[in-house]
Amino acid sequence: MTLDADKIQSHVFADRTRAYTSREAILYALCCGAETHENLSFVHEDGLRVIPSFGQNLCFDDSWMQACGVDLARVVHGGLDLRMYRPFVPEATLVARPRIAGLLDKGDGKAALILLATDLLDGDEIVFTSYSNLFVMGGGGFGGSRGEAFEMIRSPERQPDATTRIASRPDSPLLFRLLGDLNALHVLPEAARAAGFERPIMHGANTFGLVCFDVLRHFCDGDPARMSRFAARFSGPLYPGEELEVSYWNQEGGVRFAARSVGRDKPVLDGGLARFA
Repeated sequence: MTLDADKIQSHVFADRTRAYTSREAILYALCCGAETHENLSFVHEDGLRVIPSFGQNLCFDDSWMQACGVDLARVVHGGLDLRMYRPFVPEATLVARPRIAGLLDKGDGKAALILLATDLLDGDEIVFTSYSNLFVMGGGGFGGSRGEAFEMIRSPERQPDATTRIASRPDSPLLFRLLGDLNALHVLPEAARAAGFERPIMHGANTFGLVCFDVLRHFCDGDPARMSRFAARFSGPLYPGEELEVSYWNQEGGVRFAARSVGRDKPVLDGGLARFA
């Protein structure tokens, strides 16, 4: 169904208080592969470090969609662009302040994309910003794009400078949904098939977090304070239990990356960019 662009763009979001504890940060880390490594700093409360992409879970909110006429069953993640201004402490109470930053119209009967920007604030200080690109199947044809667009970053065409492999958990969607995203296509086979997938898929933000943790380990010495930006487009699903192969290209101040499923040899993330402070 074609989106009502005026209704979406004029929607007024209320600030939301987002309190979290070390338990949520640890659950997120377990979903992102931290349990497979000897370093316990991401999975034990003593001296706990928080994976920077955890902030996306604090930003997540789909309650506004129904009021704006957006069918959640037709929505999948198109991409994320996260900006980190300081590391997360193990527990805190922050304020999430969302806004509709832009709408992309791919044409009548085709998809639309909603760019949702959310700031996390500690008092008056912005500590994190999420740009979430939401792909709405069949939502196009509302009369043309407006506002900001998600930055399209191209992966280099040369051979990568390094590759790594990451295992995903078979039960990851069952755990990751406890952090707030209850979309049924990640758990129920019939919901996944209705959305065009052969079986339930990983949450896009979980796949994103797997690679963010990999970058943190290999390029930042496990120090969240060294990561200032992490972005990628979702180019295909990852199924629970599949292995990812991540290709990295070095560049000044960071790395570019792309990821594929090993077993199916299908793209999962593209146009990835990590910037280091």
